[in-house]
Amino acid sequence: MQYMLNKEPGKSAALESESALLHIVARPGNKDAGGMKTIEIPFDGMAEANLQIINSYESEDGTIIFDALRSADSSGGSKSSTQWPWASTLGDFQNMSSKKSLWRYEVNPKKGLVSKDCISQDQLYFGVINSNTSAQKHRYIYAAAGAMGEGVAPPQGITKFDLDTGARESWFPESYEFCGEPMYAERRGDDSEDGGYILSTLFNGKDECSELVVLKANDVAAGPIARVPIGIAVPHGFHGCFASTDDANWTYEQIERRAKLADKMETRGSMWNEVKSDFSGLGLRFDDMEEYFGDLM
Repeated sequence: MQYMLNKEPGKSAALESESALLHIVARPGNKDAGGMKTIEIPFDGMAEANLQIINSYESEDGTIIFDALRSADSSGGSKSSTQWPWASTLGDFQNMSSKKSLWRYEVNPKKGLVSKDCISQDQLYFGVINSNTSAQKHRYIYAAAGAMGEGVAPPQGITKFDLDTGARESWFPESYEFCGEPMYAERRGDDSEDGGYILSTLFNGKDECSELVVLKANDVAAGPIARVPIGIAVPHGFHGCFASTDDANWTYEQIERRAKLADKMETRGSMWNEVKSDFSGLGLRFDDMEEYFGDLM
């Protein structure tokens, strides 16, 4: 009833301190395509309720391997706030944020076993890979990192892990500058796994403005090779994806139309259970759709 009345799962759901279940579904082309197998992940005192999977692949012997950022406390800290700024001091951030770490899981479907090893206990966010290695064996992971090592701190620098050698390199900006999610972008003519660039938005807390920073993926420690002022302040923590096609090159007018629709839906959010088939429950009409999505209809 609590969820039905205010649609906040956090107030009606509780996390159980016990083993999580991993469901494996056979992919198309497999002789057991569509079939599912469930394996229990051994409980080690920290629940796998909020895994942020970076990549997964199947090795030649059938072992399924995936790397993930793991949260020590999936509740996200001792308290939460929806008011901006939701954290104005390091202490506030630590009270509202969970401890994160990087882990590797190895799954043996035939034996029904799962093992896990910690790659790094440092506070990490937004783990990514070169998207060309998605669902394939990857060597490098890039992530945003806090500046306090294993201590809980907001994402600030960019770090790179070499999973073959165990090496790691990082770059951190000034104390008042904070990087967001790193994103791998290819460099034309270079097909190597780390031959491209790492892009990230950097928020300058002193001047309250943002930049796009570009780093060489094979030399992250050297820092940015370019810093491009965006002209506005991008809220710290925004993240997205890199697209090499025109699909992501929206015009200002297209973005503005979608923003207006999002604002209109947000103002009607408390009436979520009154939506009708014509969207009128959200205060929207079909001519709204024409206005905001006319370029796609």
